[in-house]
Amino acid sequence: MAARKLLLIHGYSDSGASFEAWANRLSARGIDAQQINICNYVTLNNEVTIPDIAEGLTRATNALNWSRDQEFDAIVHSTGMLVIRAWLNNDPGRRKCLKHLVGLAPATWGSPLAHLGRSCLGAIVEGNKQFGPDFLNAGDRVLDALELGSKFTWDLAHRDLLGPSPLFTVAPDSPYVAVFIGNQAYSGIRELVNRPGTDGTVRWSGCALDTRKFTIDLRRPADPPAKARVLPWATGRLSVPMFAVEGKNHTTILREPDDELADLIVEFFQVSSEDSFNSWLQEATTWSAPAMQKMKQDEHGPHDGWQQFVIHVIDEYGEPVTDYVVDLFKADPTGLSGDQLKAINFEDFDLDVHAYGSDQSFRCFHMRLPLGATSGGITQLWMRLAASSGTNLIAYQGYAPGGPEITEQCPVVLNLSHLLAGDDSLFRPFTTTLVEITLTREPLPLRGQTQLMQVNAYHPAA
Repeated sequence: MAARKLLLIHGYSDSGASFEAWANRLSARGIDAQQINICNYVTLNNEVTIPDIAEGLTRATNALNWSRDQEFDAIVHSTGMLVIRAWLNNDPGRRKCLKHLVGLAPATWGSPLAHLGRSCLGAIVEGNKQFGPDFLNAGDRVLDALELGSKFTWDLAHRDLLGPSPLFTVAPDSPYVAVFIGNQAYSGIRELVNRPGTDGTVRWSGCALDTRKFTIDLRRPADPPAKARVLPWATGRLSVPMFAVEGKNHTTILREPDDELADLIVEFFQVSSEDSFNSWLQEATTWSAPAMQKMKQDEHGPHDGWQQFVIHVIDEYGEPVTDYVVDLFKADPTGLSGDQLKAINFEDFDLDVHAYGSDQSFRCFHMRLPLGATSGGITQLWMRLAASSGTNLIAYQGYAPGGPEITEQCPVVLNLSHLLAGDDSLFRPFTTTLVEITLTREPLPLRGQTQLMQVNAYHPAA
């Protein structure tokens, strides 16, 4: 087997020792032990950021006398995915060095536990307990980046996944990427932190690099009127789905390596062309299918899988709108109330909503997709959005394309049924979808002179 260097990068509040079992399994399968390098880095410091850690990686490899063009493979766990992506984004020229990237339960879109880590309990349970300047630090800035719906993960995705020049492509100088996650949550006392649709720490829908962005422009109608649209898939972008691993959770996928998974990863390290990658993807998909099928069945019965939506609402100036409510319906909700609304509501859409603490214009919605959502079983989709400015002087108003003229503040109702079919479907299981909504900031009332400013004709004294 070719002697390419291999880098193993752990996650938040962990150490390189957690990768010892993987290093042993890979060495036993022909990976040269002399080429395996295990990282150790600091997360439990309140001033350290993920880009800081990424630059620490460069210093560390320099200390090992790696050349700037040194080729290597990497296996990352949890937060390690954000570290390696930040490293690549800090200098896009680095991507030619990374040949294969494996994510084990990667926190690509954060973790539902991250915001708990900044609490007192989080500092006691996970925080640094060595006396010194970092005593009981929980790594606030790292945890902020790991929070669901964080600005860090939103901005990072726009740089390496959604932009016109994505980092992960089918080009020869781009790394091939594979993502795996266990299909079980924690057992025993750690069940207390379990959340539906997770491996105990990371959401199944929040680990893959396959993501899309929809924009919904609700500013004053343009000519022609704007409407909800999906941004096109970046040209040549690499598809990086998630593969399920039977019987593993966030910890055991790292500390108790699966033999079949180890074989699959060693085979992945031999991928060297688009054709060989596609062939490997087909093999991995078949191997993963039984484990993934179990992710689509729970106490509520069968469903189409889990999906995560990160919604960002701004005004026409690009400023954040932090107080809003979004609902999805299976029919037009206009004029309906009470039981009528409940009958057409996508109830699972707002069962688990997290507002990002540092900027609540970012909200993360976790949804169990109804059975048939991805196969034509749903024919209508409507969105209702209401936002508040916090004052009766100003309103956030949306103007739906083709809707009636609005004379008083009211929720905007938008027909999204055109986003239910084909490649542009809003519903795609086991992925994270970004939705950016733009509203108009209006003085009240919406017609005539406002309470905010009035202009009176000048009448000179007689």
